[in-house]
Amino acid sequence: MGKTKFVEYGHSNWRLGDLPHGFWAFDVALDVFLKHLIDAAEASGQADTPWLSDEILSWRYACVPDYGLTFETDWSEQQRQTFLALAEKACTKLAARVSIPAEEIVSWEILEGVRLYTRGDAEVLTAPVAELGRAIIALVSGELPEAPQGELWFYGLPEGRQSLKMDMQILAARGNGTGVPQPRGIFSLLSTVREFLRRFQR
Repeated sequence: MGKTKFVEYGHSNWRLGDLPHGFWAFDVALDVFLKHLIDAAEASGQADTPWLSDEILSWRYACVPDYGLTFETDWSEQQRQTFLALAEKACTKLAARVSIPAEEIVSWEILEGVRLYTRGDAEVLTAPVAELGRAIIALVSGELPEAPQGELWFYGLPEGRQSLKMDMQILAARGNGTGVPQPRGIFSLLSTVREFLRRFQR
């Protein structure tokens, strides 16, 4: 089970050899942020609307180990602004605490039978989680700073943002039958799950 998850904004324009439009996140930090994002969404009074209901479900599934997180680019401007406001509320709530004890985090059941975890840490510092949340806001707003050439940002570690050098040969190998995921495979998995659930609920 990997410690990283990929956070991506859209995937339709991804081309072989390109760096995806997103960043890596420490899974514990991303899951804690998503829990706060879900709480903000459910308290917003809009949780029962079809769009936000679908998004909340996708955020829950993004907390499953080894699942990435994709934000779609087909949101209306109103939906995008709603998301940004919810994400800002989540960051503000996180910033009000210095840390969250492991006992509290592992008590959160994000899906039936699926609880969050801390990888053995006694607590999770909230500053890097809030930094990750603000990176998501910047990503969706089109304001995420450029990482060094050939690298992608990595958010959520206790020491704060870092960058990871990407192996372009690995990226170029996607889809050539080597067993490396297809360009859209790992990044759009959550979208596939969401579409299945939409059809199942009809």
